[in-house]
Amino acid sequence: MKELLGRPGFLPAHGTLGADLSFLMALVFTILFMIGWRMGKKKQGNRHHAMTLWAMVGMLAYFTVYYLARGLGALATEGKEGFGGPEWLYNYFFTPLLTIHITVVSIGLVLAVYMIVLGFRAAVKQSGRRVLQSGILKMSRSAFLITAAAVFIFFGLIGAARCHSVACWIVYISGFVLVLLVLLLEKGIERLIPDGEQRHRAIGTFTMVLFVIALVTSSATYLMLYVLWPPKVIS
Repeated sequence: MKELLGRPGFLPAHGTLGADLSFLMALVFTILFMIGWRMGKKKQGNRHHAMTLWAMVGMLAYFTVYYLARGLGALATEGKEGFGGPEWLYNYFFTPLLTIHITVVSIGLVLAVYMIVLGFRAAVKQSGRRVLQSGILKMSRSAFLITAAAVFIFFGLIGAARCHSVACWIVYISGFVLVLLVLLLEKGIERLIPDGEQRHRAIGTFTMVLFVIALVTSSATYLMLYVLWPPKVIS
């Protein structure tokens, strides 16, 4: 899979197949999320639910396969040899931008799962229409512990199957810590925004902003790496 993604791409640049697919999918999924978010603002519950749910499921499936196949992102596979620009640009702009992108994508993927769960918890069907239900919405202690344990087992099993170095384990441990932090943040948000409807709208808007930032940073790094300053080595 990694060799396939490393082949020449299909866009008019010097990108690999994996890079071109990543850029295109980021654009498609962000557009779908923006449409779904707009549907939610217009209180089109059924259409918002269907559009957002399947777009998030598709995004999670694609990017999970993509990032696992490429070693969790361009930063791990391209390296400094992959950037053909000047040293100062790489150190002071490209690397920070790429780090922001990977961080935002990581948080966005976790929030995508969280928003799917929150959407089902906060919504009810009334006369065939899916609407957000106003009222206190809390995660029980047992649900928190079960979820945390399941995530720990999930990352542990994948790490055991794939990791042969300390650096790899650090990546998967960081993933588990990120999910755990989101779960802990949820407990804090329950106190700040106890109403499930308000929470879904607020966190949904925040998640949408993250997706837009991810698209902007993805587009910028793609242009810098494969259009403006093509890679010196394409593996």
